Amino acid sequence: MPSPISPGQAEALGITTRHERMDNGELRFRLCASDGSSYIRTEAVADSGWQNSHLHRYVHELTVVQKGAMVMAEERPEGLCVLVLRAGESYLCPLNLPHNCYLLPGSVVHTVKYGDALPAADWVACPQLDPLCRALHLDAILERGGGSNGPIIVSEGRID
Repeated sequence: MPSPISPGQAEALGITTRHERMDNGELRFRLCASDGSSYIRTEAVADSGWQNSHLHRYVHELTVVQKGAMVMAEERPEGLCVLVLRAGESYLCPLNLPHNCYLLPGSVVHTVKYGDALPAADWVACPQLDPLCRALHLDAILERGGGSNGPIIVSEGRID
């Protein structure tokens, strides 16, 4: 029969929790391990918006959409690549790729961060991507799709 583990016992084993309301209003509930891996449940609120653009050098980031939808923007050599992920779909972010995401109101996503020899922090700001994301016409992108049908490439503000 399983026996409960107290928060103190978990911490002694290198597992902690951290819960936050982000600047964009999102609610984040984290379960973090001392090896740098973590699980995050993110809940979007009515006025959530774009997160802050960033990349990871070592941490692999797998996101699963449980409810609602997520727009993922990636900065690639061919332009801004935009994906729409809906409930049941997942996204594995490549290392060293500037990216940002937008959760539609009421969306719930689960993110698993993992890897080997992870540093204490592996979040590198990519502020050059923020204005490009905020200028996107989300209604047009959501209407177009961009999920399992393939990404939408945005160049010079136009959807190709």
